[in-house]
Amino acid sequence: MTDADASADLGSTTGALVVTFLLVTPVAGTLLDFNWTQAVLLGGFAGVTAVISAWLTARRGAGTE
Repeated sequence: MTDADASADLGSTTGALVVTFLLVTPVAGTLLDFNWTQAVLLGGFAGVTAVISAWLTARRGAGTE
């Protein structure tokens, strides 16, 4: 993996975390009627899950399981 690949991976990982958090938190807080503490925790958990999933998918695509 080159430095350019590493920075691209960091950028996409951060993007996945932020986008997932910003999508899940308001939905959980408004539409699903969670209180905002629960919504933030759920958004954080969803973001971490998205990052782990993206990381595992990238590793599997690279052939390193």
